[in-house]
Amino acid sequence: MSIESKFTSFTNEEIKVGEALAHIVSAASIVEALEGESKDIDEIVSKYVDLWIFEMAPIEYYPGLAEMLGSRISRKLTQIFDEISEDEFGTTLDDALQMKKSIDNGEIVYNYADLEVRIERVLRGLGVNINDFGSILETNDYYLKMKRLLGLLTVAIGIASVRGKWIAESQ
Repeated sequence: MSIESKFTSFTNEEIKVGEALAHIVSAASIVEALEGESKDIDEIVSKYVDLWIFEMAPIEYYPGLAEMLGSRISRKLTQIFDEISEDEFGTTLDDALQMKKSIDNGEIVYNYADLEVRIERVLRGLGVNINDFGSILETNDYYLKMKRLLGLLTVAIGIASVRGKWIAESQ
């Protein structure tokens, strides 16, 4: 479907899950800055985070990951924009989804270095130093490393979306 106007042309494009989540988180961060935290806003953010996590499933999880991340995440997801832009956040989330699907389909992936850097920036934006997870990410198996990195990102996004009420034992 296309709508023509003398000003611009609009095409009905499918919005990506990561991009949608980034927009919601950005809007929520503005509302929080103006009006303070809100249960309603937290629920909306959680809904979109859950949708993104659902798209990422299944993830490479290793014992103790949630506890390790939970003790290191120092910012809510809505506070991530001090470190990265909304566009970079959305692109990172969508590229992570694409990478996950490619790996799951057994495809050979070449464009991983840029995604690794952007995932590190997202984690840093949440207060997580990726070097703390070096022993988990160090492997000669590239696909295992990427699966673990994607798992790390996914769990971190989930925890950061409920930062104020997350308890490791309840997960």
